Amino acid sequence: MLHRFKVLLLLAGLTAVPALAQSGPDAEGPTTLTLAGTVGKMDLPKGYVWIGESKAKELIKKNGGSGENVIGLILPNTKNADFAVELKYEDTGYVEDKDAGKLDAKEILKSYQEGTEAQNEERKEKGMAALHVTGWEQEPSYDPKTHVVIWSLQGENDSKEQFVNYNTRVLTRKGVLSVNLMCDNKDLPAVKPKSEALVKKISFNQGERYEDFKTGDKISAGGLAALIVGGALLAKKGGLLGFLFVMLKPLLLAFKALGAKVVVLIGAAIAYVGKAIFGRKKNQEDLS
Repeated sequence: MLHRFKVLLLLAGLTAVPALAQSGPDAEGPTTLTLAGTVGKMDLPKGYVWIGESKAKELIKKNGGSGENVIGLILPNTKNADFAVELKYEDTGYVEDKDAGKLDAKEILKSYQEGTEAQNEERKEKGMAALHVTGWEQEPSYDPKTHVVIWSLQGENDSKEQFVNYNTRVLTRKGVLSVNLMCDNKDLPAVKPKSEALVKKISFNQGERYEDFKTGDKISAGGLAALIVGGALLAKKGGLLGFLFVMLKPLLLAFKALGAKVVVLIGAAIAYVGKAIFGRKKNQEDLS
């Protein structure tokens, strides 16, 4: 009965997507994108497509995420797509970087691990795979010239399926632009430079740059450490880590098989199927 119920859920998810798929991506490179209203822009290179805020949020919500603060998704326009990038903008206020030399990677990692494990019981109740943060792929670092923060976590589920969570935060006068890379561990060495190149295509408008800060501007609670550890709190709420793991493989497999132009939004339905598959092993054991 449980398996039959899952099948019905999958069919329901699939029937909701054709209209989205027909509309296609919102833009295709080369083009200039507007980011977060008047905050900045991005010169999207040839070979990439852009999924705007409305469609991106819908796609994320179909996979159990909140879609909060998401402004879009970037995907390679190729049949051999091996990564995707999620962009978010949070009007948190100016993040002071005075603690840049005092980042405690050990304590930050512990926060991520505890936050993720705390969420696993709820994930299991929803039929989703438990996630475990296993260590740093790249410890947190900050470039004071570009005001960019980078850190990368490695993790796995109970079936030892691995994932990598590569995070980039670009500081602005009034908030933070998040550039979250989704890719398989094995692809990270080749994909990381592509993600870094995309970040360099981002620019902020006059008055919105980090160096445009003026006395009296809103200041974010906490510095760089709080910004990074904030991701751990998100993980505890079943946020980004869970979304990226559920979304990753089904979405990338869709692009590798059919190409970004045709199926850029069918990923919602495929990811919905993937979410059920990740939890299926436990269900099959219960039925045996």
